[in-house]
Amino acid sequence: MKNFIERKLVKNVSGGLEDIEAVFINGPRQSGKSAFAENFGNNYQSVYYITYDDVSVRYSEINSPGQTFASIEEGLIILDEIQYVPNSFLSIKNKIDDIRRKKQKVKFLLTGSADIMLLPKLTNALVGRMYCQTMLPFSAAEILNAAGTFIDKMFKGGVDITKRYSKVDIAKIISKATFPKLSLEIKNKAQWCGNYISALIERDIRALSDIDKIEILTQLLFILANRVGNLINDADIAIAVKLSQPTVKRHRALLNGVFLTFLLNPWFKKLEKRFIKTPKIYFHDAMLLCRILGFAPDEIEKQRPEIFGFILENFVATELNKQLALMNEAKLYFFRTSDQKEIDFLVEKQNGDLIAIEVKAANTVFPIDFKHIKFLQESLPENFIKGIVLYRGDKALKFGDNLYALPISALWEL
Repeated sequence: MKNFIERKLVKNVSGGLEDIEAVFINGPRQSGKSAFAENFGNNYQSVYYITYDDVSVRYSEINSPGQTFASIEEGLIILDEIQYVPNSFLSIKNKIDDIRRKKQKVKFLLTGSADIMLLPKLTNALVGRMYCQTMLPFSAAEILNAAGTFIDKMFKGGVDITKRYSKVDIAKIISKATFPKLSLEIKNKAQWCGNYISALIERDIRALSDIDKIEILTQLLFILANRVGNLINDADIAIAVKLSQPTVKRHRALLNGVFLTFLLNPWFKKLEKRFIKTPKIYFHDAMLLCRILGFAPDEIEKQRPEIFGFILENFVATELNKQLALMNEAKLYFFRTSDQKEIDFLVEKQNGDLIAIEVKAANTVFPIDFKHIKFLQESLPENFIKGIVLYRGDKALKFGDNLYALPISALWEL
């Protein structure tokens, strides 16, 4: 395994900086943003790397906003962990306006470990001056140096049913498609994950919000991990953690904001059927999810068989999200009606085109596995592009017009 893994985001960032003065990369702490930014800086003759993770640099910037970069007239300015100095956002705006006025050759590459939606001062100050990208932990495609264009291929092309795919060791892939250090360096993975969660709660969440009983977040994470892939029920969660529903919602929002968890919204457009409108909960990293539950990935299937299917579903969700983060033209949903017609994932493009994806933790596929996908296909023939059942075999199989069973490894091998 090579020590440096090329991130697929590099093309998007390069293109963004050709168009505009600033690109902001947000994503989980330890997902590789800082290393990416430093390596990206090698493309420039003049690079100025400023990290606000350094407490001294941070307080200097807080007391004198913009002074760390005000005099720079050429090159790339990298501002790492920008969420710690929100008072500087206006200074960045003023600097960009100055760059435009003087026609200076200066670009900004910003990184942050908090969702940009939690940084309204940044978005308001830099509207029209900044592109946003999200860097998640390693994808399977990145760690295996594979294509990783499954979603694009499903929308654009046919399916070669003669192609043979790798048979997947799910636990091994989950252990590799994770945070860079955890994937490549760390031996005691359980300890690293525990320290990571503690640091995130005690440091990043405290920096974003002054909340009481912050220790409750660890308990909340464990409860959410046991409900992964299920509809959010704040009333039940509130009883379990002995908090009010509004407090539970605020705490969940913070866990989403630091990229521990995310909500997957239901799709309920165009059809007249009654749809479930409650979101589902997932984790941004399947390896971290396993460790929160108290198991290594290779222990889950045997020791928690009742939840293994949800772990696999979560892993597929993360892989789809990592591809969608590079596309900027499609969104991920799930499909569920009030009469229990359900599809694990729908990917919808801006023009309304859809691909439906069902995940099956088995080595075989049967026609009944396409039952709800066919319902969607018959209901929306003008938008339905393909229906896919991902399974643990190694063959591509056709089950009808634009209906296919594909190995899970197709997610990165296509």
